[in-house]
Amino acid sequence: MRIHWKTCLRASALALAGGAILAPTADAAAGNAPTIHAPAAHPDKYEPESVVTDAKCKGWMNTEKQKYDRWYAQGLVQSWNGQVCHMILERRHDGDPAWTIVSGEHIVHGLGTADKDHTGWYYDDAGYQSRVCIFNESGSNTWKCGKGI
Repeated sequence: MRIHWKTCLRASALALAGGAILAPTADAAAGNAPTIHAPAAHPDKYEPESVVTDAKCKGWMNTEKQKYDRWYAQGLVQSWNGQVCHMILERRHDGDPAWTIVSGEHIVHGLGTADKDHTGWYYDDAGYQSRVCIFNESGSNTWKCGKGI
């Protein structure tokens, strides 16, 4: 019981400090040293929590490490069935409540089965958050933004 209590205290302290969370494995159950599993980055760059939709209009972000091992974000937009969609990428720094537009406006017309466009890559490293915003002329006719990542 004493070993279990110490293990729980260490895991709680590690979680509160922002460290990796220990995942129980077969080795740990057998009494061997536990394996630490860090959260995996999306290998395809796609950020599923950034998605925003409005009818046949969809915006999302990709992120990747580039120069000097720093993170960058890219906004993407896609529309279907002739719906005209606008998209911008916004960013803020250190919890600032105000978002700043960092990309130009990208417009797709939903010609054919799908029409897509994307921004360039914008700095999004420590202290920054980026999000994609869309405007569907045939949908709600208002700007909608995805979650800041």
